[in-house]
Amino acid sequence: MCFENNINSHKLIHRIKLSFTYCYLLKCHGGYLLIDTSYPDYFMKFIKGIDRLGIDIKDIKWLLLTHHHDDHAGFAAELIKKAGCRVIAHRNAIEPLQLGESEDTIVPVNRRVKFVFSLFTLTHQQFKFPPVILGENDVILDGDNFDLLKQIGIDGKIIYTPGHSRDSISVILSDGMAFVGDVAMNFLRFTGIKHRPIYIEDINTVYDSWEKLIAQGAKMIYPAHGKPFPVSELIR
Repeated sequence: MCFENNINSHKLIHRIKLSFTYCYLLKCHGGYLLIDTSYPDYFMKFIKGIDRLGIDIKDIKWLLLTHHHDDHAGFAAELIKKAGCRVIAHRNAIEPLQLGESEDTIVPVNRRVKFVFSLFTLTHQQFKFPPVILGENDVILDGDNFDLLKQIGIDGKIIYTPGHSRDSISVILSDGMAFVGDVAMNFLRFTGIKHRPIYIEDINTVYDSWEKLIAQGAKMIYPAHGKPFPVSELIR
């Protein structure tokens, strides 16, 4: 577990590594917005880590899920219960979140990924998590949203970026920091993914989402898997 304090010059963002997943805390009105969680059994490690940062669980006012997969929504239900936070998610995430199970709609991007993850699934077979039931106070998106983040004190916008999954959304701040979930990665590069997601629904849609990120002002990519990299490295 790694908590990296103040990853931008304004000292308003924390990057959190839980297992294979990087999550991000962004300062907002009255507390923080958390982008993604990790697997279900990492909740207590998360609590201990934010405590070291001087952040109480109740300080988390919002949870933005870039998509519904178990390594992103794993402890979302427990966080919502303990923090009382509101959720931001795409409409296509509603059903799989309610089921508490990753949709079986993605395939490995190449044969090397398929081989590596055939070994991973020997110990991680279910891809399930405690169900997340979205309520009337949560924000369900149908596409891009340029207003919500500004309303809660974050100078940025939410962009619909499918391709890895049909519910994928990203956050782009005014300074070009882009938190993209899994639509781009810097992870398992030996498999030849070249910043592509290791699993995809449609590779051309991934590339369309990359072009959209660039067009919307992304300058530095902060993926959920791997270290940040400049947007210039997003090449088909």
